[in-house]
Amino acid sequence: MNKKPCKHGKEKRCIWCKLHLAVDVYTHEIITAEVSLISVGDNEVLPTLINLLQRKIQ
Repeated sequence: MNKKPCKHGKEKRCIWCKLHLAVDVYTHEIITAEVSLISVGDNEVLPTLINLLQRKIQ
């Protein structure tokens, strides 16, 4: 986490996150997205993205 100096009061901490996208390779359209913490790997989010895709297809 990075600390940002504040003009008044305490320092603020930045929390980084990842945006995981499922994209249609033909139309380049974003089909579904999932936001996670920086510590979460792609392999952990993939099942969630696949489940969301299956719901949209059916």
